[in-house]
Amino acid sequence: MAGQCILILFGLLGLYVVPPASGRMLLVPLTQEAVAALAPVAVAHGARLVAKGPWAGSLLVEGERDDLAPALLHHGIVALSAQMGGCGASA
Repeated sequence: MAGQCILILFGLLGLYVVPPASGRMLLVPLTQEAVAALAPVAVAHGARLVAKGPWAGSLLVEGERDDLAPALLHHGIVALSAQMGGCGASA
């Protein structure tokens, strides 16, 4: 029973952080090289810069996940859902 509850919690957490197929995403660089490459790589693959992210070096962008993901991962950048707390305008 406890194992099932843990599995459900991790599943919900996974759904919460997976970026949408299209729309706003938080891009988080994992290395210093990734910080320098973040904006140029994102723009080169069709993303529109929206705002600085809540963490140092992160950016909030609008774009297509399938267009961005391969290039971002190659440069050490992770895309997360912008629905996470601290992303975008306050309600």
